Amino acid sequence: MKGKLYAVLMAGAAMAAAAPASAQSQSTAPGLPATSQTDRPPTPVAGTDPQTDTAPPAQIEAGVAAQAAGDGPGNGAGDADIVVTGIRASYANALQAKRNAVGVTDGISSDGIGRFPDLNVGEALQRVPGVQINREAESRDATINLRGLPGTYARTTLNGSTFADPVLDGSSPLGAFESDVFSAFQIIKSPSAADQPGGISGNVDLQIQRALARKDGALTVRLSGAYEELTEKFNPQGSLSYSKHFLNDTLGLYFVGAYSKQNFRRDSITFAQYTPLSRTTTPDYVARFGGTGSANVLFPSDIRQFVKTNKGDRFTIASGAEWAATDELTFGLNGLYTRRDYSDANTDIIDYDMRDANTVVNPTGEVFTLPDGNRYIDRYDYRNARVFASTRAEPSKIRSYGLYGDIGYKNEDWRSLTTFSYSDASNSVIQTQFDYRKLPSAAGNGTSGSAYSGGTNIEDFRFLLNPASAVTFTPGPFAVLDANQLRNASGDIFIVAGSEGIAKNHLYAGQSDLERYINAGPLKSIQIGARFEATEFESQQYRSTVFGVQQQNIAPGLIVQSPFATDFFGGKVPGYSTNWQTLDFAAVDAALKPVTLAPGQSLTANGFVNNTADGGVGSLNFKLSNDIASGYAMAKLDTMVAGINVRSNIGLRYEYTRQQTESTQLLLGQPARVERTSDYGEWLPSVLIAADLTDKLVLRGAYYRSFVRPQPRQVSPSTVISGGGTLFNVTLGNVGIKPFSADSFDASVEFYNRPGGVFSAAAFTKRISGLIAPITDRSLLCPADGGGFGLGPLRLVGDSCQSTTLVSAGQPVQVVVGGNINSPNPITVRGVELSVQQNFDWLPGFLSGLGGQVNYSFTDVKGRASNGTEAILPGVSKHVVNLIGYYETKLFGVRGTYNYRSQYDLAAGGTFAGAARQVKARGQLDASASLNITENVSLTADAFNLTNARRIEFENNERKPRRADFDGRTYQIGVRFAL
Repeated sequence: MKGKLYAVLMAGAAMAAAAPASAQSQSTAPGLPATSQTDRPPTPVAGTDPQTDTAPPAQIEAGVAAQAAGDGPGNGAGDADIVVTGIRASYANALQAKRNAVGVTDGISSDGIGRFPDLNVGEALQRVPGVQINREAESRDATINLRGLPGTYARTTLNGSTFADPVLDGSSPLGAFESDVFSAFQIIKSPSAADQPGGISGNVDLQIQRALARKDGALTVRLSGAYEELTEKFNPQGSLSYSKHFLNDTLGLYFVGAYSKQNFRRDSITFAQYTPLSRTTTPDYVARFGGTGSANVLFPSDIRQFVKTNKGDRFTIASGAEWAATDELTFGLNGLYTRRDYSDANTDIIDYDMRDANTVVNPTGEVFTLPDGNRYIDRYDYRNARVFASTRAEPSKIRSYGLYGDIGYKNEDWRSLTTFSYSDASNSVIQTQFDYRKLPSAAGNGTSGSAYSGGTNIEDFRFLLNPASAVTFTPGPFAVLDANQLRNASGDIFIVAGSEGIAKNHLYAGQSDLERYINAGPLKSIQIGARFEATEFESQQYRSTVFGVQQQNIAPGLIVQSPFATDFFGGKVPGYSTNWQTLDFAAVDAALKPVTLAPGQSLTANGFVNNTADGGVGSLNFKLSNDIASGYAMAKLDTMVAGINVRSNIGLRYEYTRQQTESTQLLLGQPARVERTSDYGEWLPSVLIAADLTDKLVLRGAYYRSFVRPQPRQVSPSTVISGGGTLFNVTLGNVGIKPFSADSFDASVEFYNRPGGVFSAAAFTKRISGLIAPITDRSLLCPADGGGFGLGPLRLVGDSCQSTTLVSAGQPVQVVVGGNINSPNPITVRGVELSVQQNFDWLPGFLSGLGGQVNYSFTDVKGRASNGTEAILPGVSKHVVNLIGYYETKLFGVRGTYNYRSQYDLAAGGTFAGAARQVKARGQLDASASLNITENVSLTADAFNLTNARRIEFENNERKPRRADFDGRTYQIGVRFAL
């Protein structure tokens, strides 16, 4: 990789020499040299060049003040004195950037006192039209969806430059960054040919203010703390920023850092299984529910209560230097480092399972039929149940850092910019699971009780379990059942399991952009650019086993009462079971180690024997490298058409990728290293147009083609063959998967009626091709030549694929093959985004401090999946509404924000059996306030989830609940000193 870094730096230097280059003015962000989102704003912000791109919102404060005072686009003179240093300034900053853009953009800026009053970057971005935050993970990862598409469809950039995302199995975890380090976040919804490619839904740009744009000698210190209601803990936080100019304001340095202690808890109830009542053990089954031929009656058979805690810290710093060597030449170097370390993350689970043949379930509630045609009961008494006491340690660590340099040159005829970057990221989750499972027996294990799912209201959930304690120890000795289970003579099970997922991501890039100003009629400039990028993604996966543990040390004292048994779900579910045992994780871990290694075995990071025969281990250990070369050309036009000022960008980019994979094929337990190389190219045209119909009315339109590479761990290149006897399973490596692409059309109209005010409406449509889907071609699922699986030639017998040569116990060997391809069926995503933002400073007296914003987003998906069913995009709501109101004076400011998203789908999988699930509509109210004690001292306070909103999952009907999550409220208080 050092050789690649050298090549990138030399390529950047060569491109810089070939294009005498460029630099932008100090107020323009070199990280956004080619975006050309603004080209020529009707009324340029002070200090920006109308031929270059808009500075990030945090760099246009002078322009914001002018706009608020009535000098900006569409503003009249004579407005009253307006406060522009707090909440109102943050909305004005973002609005100015949106007004000046050519394409459709949105964004948010810090609140004027150097902070985002939100828990993390993702929570802040959910206020933007078209953005939805995902709350599925228990770790506040704060991944987001954009414009009706999952987070993996967006490209995350830093000051316009690509960086190594700290991803594991999903999209960029924005919760791993301290938001106070950033000055603004911009959502580029209509990317031009000059923007970084790789996002179908758009680009999410995290912006850090450059050194010379910061105030000379500014020192800001913020001390604060957060209180989590569920943990009842106060977590210290703080941030520090300093900037200094030298050499007559031609050299600038800055540093900004933020730290927070993390202590987040989520309480959950799940219904992992719905299974049929037993016709033999259910009392009077035939009389109550019908005999042979009657439909089954389903009931919630596997119920879990659990608490996930994440304790650790989060730390983000950024620093940089900027030197304006001459009026035309500038140099910049910036760095970012972030780390979120949940070193103490644990889950306590009590699992009540009624699926054993010896368990007796006696329904006590009515039988009801749901639209899926099945009959159900959700109340019952039981006896002789399985009860599992489980504990899991799940420490995780996310880290990302990078260096970003730029050399810029600009005069009246030319503008050029050369950038180079190196970034590195990693994301790991190391899970260790210990269970003690009390199983039923023919004679009975003494357990009994009653259960009620709560129906449509989780607060009505009830679970009663006798005796106390239900999970009790029975002496060994234990015998090994399989890779994860020990069993004693009484039938009790002891589990050692867990998985370790690790992803490492490295990125090297060099880019040069050159713009020639022409001013020949409507053509104002021609811009070209070239870029080289080298990425390397390494995936590692391990699975813990029970092999070699010191089982003689398993003793009664390892089973303890859960600390959450009397403190669960914030008191909102009074009927939960307090008969809740767990395992003392530290004591169990110490008792089982050190493990005894057999020849050929190796250890996982948590010190247990790795299961190399596991299919997940085989499929998720690989490396994927991309060498990417791209170039683009773009024309910028600005002209009058029928008295209307029209600004536009017309461009074309080509991106070529050479991909190499190194994977481990796991063929019947025998690993084999395989290397493959492939390449592909993408043509990406774009046309962006903005028409200033009047000083207040802007009409925009855009067409652009974009693509996105699949998340690597979702399309593992490793082929895994497992099984034995009469059944073998083949999971094909996805080496032929290509990126999926989209043709998009955007349109918007914006009416800037007065200072700080806008009415806007945007619509978009995206036709997406090549989405990843399961293979359905029978010639691939049952290749006649055997597919190189080592199982002989294959043939189809009805719906079964069988080996023509292998027989086991007199039966033909069945081969089940699965894999993914790029689907031939396109889907279409359409959406509408409406927004109203207004300051009410025209109202008399104290009412002049009022203001607010309302935005609404609608998304619809049309198309067919590869199996012919209607296509869905998991995690995406059709309707999202944000209601934001604020009141601000020079002394204080308050803001309330209500976020609502409608029901959305989740894919089936994980520990859940059954069809895809849905998440119930959810609304959350947050609030923030600030008080200016003096010009240099202010107090802040924030409150999150004041509505105590819960997250509820169900399957097709709310009467069939699957999961309920409760996070509780969080409060923050702080003091800020600015010198």
